[in-house]
This record gives sequence, structure tokens and C-alpha cells, in this order.
Amino acid sequence: NYIPHPDQGYWMMETQVTQDLYRAVTGQSPSRFEGDQLPVECVSWEDGIAFCNALSKKLGLMPAYKGTDNNCELVSGANGFRLPFEAEWAFAAKGGQDFKYAGSDNLNEVGWYGSRNGSGNVTNGRTQPVAQLKPNGYGLYDMSGNVWEWCADDYDNPGQHCLGASLRAHRGGSWDHYAGCCVVSGRFRNSPVNRNSFLGLRLSRSLG
Repeated sequence: NYIPHPDQGYWMMETQVTQDLYRAVTGQSPSRFEGDQLPVECVSWEDGIAFCNALSKKLGLMPAYKGTDNNCELVSGANGFRLPFEAEWAFAAKGGQDFKYAGSDNLNEVGWYGSRNGSGNVTNGRTQPVAQLKPNGYGLYDMSGNVWEWCADDYDNPGQHCLGASLRAHRGGSWDHYAGCCVVSGRFRNSPVNRNSFLGLRLSRSLG
């Protein structure tokens, strides 16, 4: 979907990367929870970079990264897929609206999350198929909850890709985290080589 940022518009995937898409591009199924329309998880930041380049090549686009590990360089002017920067992610998640979560002030309408008290969208301890709940104002699904989404940024230097960063940012909350983690403004971090069943992907593209 096109995201109409006033400085520079960009593209953002409507849904989190599904296992079906990830397998079609890489031939791999790394996820803990199996299902074609479930979000891919147990993918590291480095796995995300490799997937971006592989998908770009498959579709005839210029890869956005030189290299596929934590020391990869972002290629200026590339039209291929890349991980969104946190600011891009947050702007897209807001959807041109002013809600606490991505598309609503009521997380039950838009997000799958873990519950501490048994209320809300209890996920039965697993991910859920993408695009089952209400989208936000830009037509994006599950930007609050289901799986955290890796971002490009060095966690300690927001807005910077930074070669060799020890921590990479991710946004949005997950099936395994309570509602407070799913707010649009929330942010967290992990090692770029870490894989977990609450970590997934949503890709962006610069305008060609």
C-alpha cells in the first residue's frame, strides 16, 4: 500500500510477511506455528535482510542491501524491498489517524495480543492468520499485535541503519505480549541474529 508521507511517500506491505510468501521465495519454513496465512516468525533481522534481497531479485527489482548480514549496507536509490525505519513504521501504523493502536483505541478490533487477565483477544498462545481484524486508515492489517516487526534501525540510534549494530529495533507487539506493547508508540529491541516465535516481518519499498 502507498503511504502518503508529506516528505517522501513510500510503500508498505498490507500484511505481515506470510509463511506462504516466505516459503515461495526462500524454500524455507522456519516458523514455530505452521500455516500458509500465518505470519512467518522465528526469523532474525539478518534473515529479514536476506529475504528482502531475495524477493527483490525474484521480482526484477534492484536489491536494497549490499550484503545480507548485520554489516550490510543500504543501497541508495534502490527500488527493492527493505525493512522499514521506525519512523516510517510509526507513520504507517498511525494510518493518518490518532489512535492508541494501529487503527483503533480498542485493541480487540485490530490486534492479536496476549492477555494478563484473560480478557481481550486471547490468542491461545499462538499467532493468527493475517488480515482477520480491522485495518488501519492506510489499509494495513495487524500492525498492532500478532508478531513484532523488525525495523531497520540501530535501536540506540533511531533513524540510522548503522553497520554492525548490536541491537535492532522492532515494533508493534505480538501474540505473546500484553496490550501495552501493542501501542503505536511502543518500541523494543533484539540482537540481529535472534530468532523467536514472536518476531516477524513487514517490508517497505522506496518509490522508484
